[in-house]
Amino acid sequence: MKINDTFCGRRFKSMLFTASVSACVEIANVLVDKVVSAQVLGEKALAAVSMFTPMFSFVFFVSAIVMVGSRVCYSIEIGRLCRVRANGFFGQGLILSTVIGLALLALFFMARVAILNFVGVDPDLGNYVNEFYRYFVWVAFAIPVNCFLQQMVYADGDVKICNASYTVLLGSNAALSFLLGRQMGMEGIALGTLLANVLSTLVLAVHFFKKTNTLKFIWHVTARDSASVVRFSMAESLEFLFFTLFTAVTNHYFITVHGTGPLPVLSMMYELIEMGVLFNGVWLAAEPLINIYRGEKNGNGVAQAMRFVNYTLFKEGVLVSVALFLFAPWVVHLFHIHSGELVGAAVLAVRAAAVGMLPMAIVKVYAAYYEHEQPVLSISMIVMIVFLSPVVCAFGLQTLIPDGFWMGFAVAPFLALALSIVLHLLLYGRKGFPLLLDEFKASGDWHMRNVLLFPESLLAFRDDVGTLLESRGFDTAMRTKVMLLVEELGMTIYERNRGRKIYMEFSVIVKKSGITLIVKDNGVIMDVTDLERAVTDLRAYLVNMFMSTHVDKVYLLTSSYNRHVFNFGSC
Repeated sequence: MKINDTFCGRRFKSMLFTASVSACVEIANVLVDKVVSAQVLGEKALAAVSMFTPMFSFVFFVSAIVMVGSRVCYSIEIGRLCRVRANGFFGQGLILSTVIGLALLALFFMARVAILNFVGVDPDLGNYVNEFYRYFVWVAFAIPVNCFLQQMVYADGDVKICNASYTVLLGSNAALSFLLGRQMGMEGIALGTLLANVLSTLVLAVHFFKKTNTLKFIWHVTARDSASVVRFSMAESLEFLFFTLFTAVTNHYFITVHGTGPLPVLSMMYELIEMGVLFNGVWLAAEPLINIYRGEKNGNGVAQAMRFVNYTLFKEGVLVSVALFLFAPWVVHLFHIHSGELVGAAVLAVRAAAVGMLPMAIVKVYAAYYEHEQPVLSISMIVMIVFLSPVVCAFGLQTLIPDGFWMGFAVAPFLALALSIVLHLLLYGRKGFPLLLDEFKASGDWHMRNVLLFPESLLAFRDDVGTLLESRGFDTAMRTKVMLLVEELGMTIYERNRGRKIYMEFSVIVKKSGITLIVKDNGVIMDVTDLERAVTDLRAYLVNMFMSTHVDKVYLLTSSYNRHVFNFGSC
């Protein structure tokens, strides 16, 4: 089924751009610092900013420990219809993100000498590094809360505010860093980054004054829920941690072998590798949908969403690879690398990174998918793609062939993908490869249908539901009750959204205990179960009467779309 023909697919597609920007916005913000420093202050300034790559990665690592897990736990609890518990995870995440920001501020203030010694700052770059560091410590304080709010506002479905905050973050960083950098040097570039984070956070705060906001702060911190957050954060946060380790190790090795001259090329390669977070955006677009399906125990929904992920991942991976390969000289120029002896190596490095983009994307996305139920596999895949494979391939080929160091980055993702598949088969076998959805089969007999809402399509689905329930042995009274609800609920939504193209997703779950009907739609926000709703016509009166007699019903605004759940007794 095509993406545009389903409720899930259209939700996924509507969030894809915002998710892709969200996944790489902080990395892109660091890239802005590098490009501005190179354009304003030259290659030495670019090399100095590259010394902060391990530190930025560490900040993103500790931020992700709270940010990712809170987003995941929030969505799962929404899938379980537990709004209060979901907001508990929001409140806990905001508290922990603030604490982490304060801890990072203290760490970078007190351990400055040790940190700079660890990353191996060359004496020629000392002044540039020291100037940037003065405001970097405050940037480290601002990032965790900004990242957390970005993810939670996104999980709440407000893509407009998210897009506005990303635009402010990147645009103001570029403008302020350029203006302040010309006046204050490296200090100005770091100050511009700090101010951009503050402005972005203020934009995100606008969401909490909107009617569609469902995020409510609850003062809540427990060891058990904190452990759940950490567990679901492991894959993405470890990606930053191992990239921190990789860049620190590679900096030492590279300077020892090649000196500081080619450091701008290595700095550019780091940014190309970190471009892989763009593909994390494909997962991020589907993650709220998938986690809600997980909360519902809907394996069919998970499989449907992952089909859209696979298709989009392949299309984006090929497109990015071809673009990088063809426009490699322009990418080199963007990083202000003009020295004759460096340009050739830089073009080769860009094209090597281009070759490995698609396998890198596959490993990263599936590592994020597995982090929920198969954490060992997830963490192993992250270690292989971020650290083990690049080190083995780049350092190994360096000793075998000329320019082998750069060629290693083309080979490494393929090695990581092959090792990941082998490990998966060893741990879980071929059955259920690659999604491992057997756990959901015990939740009931699921039947999903996507409907482009018209009276004819709705009535056809209603009749199909009746046929299904008859084949499962439900009596006439039960079948009639469910069919009537499907018809009246669907027609109410249709009439409230006249002139709009509305997609609905119906899930009928047949269990020993009875029937569950889950209805999702992308129409006007409307709680059909609300008995205080104004009765304006006969259909509204009938629906209101039905809701007053049907006790087991729930409405929950979920990521800015309607979700109704109805339970019926056994046959």
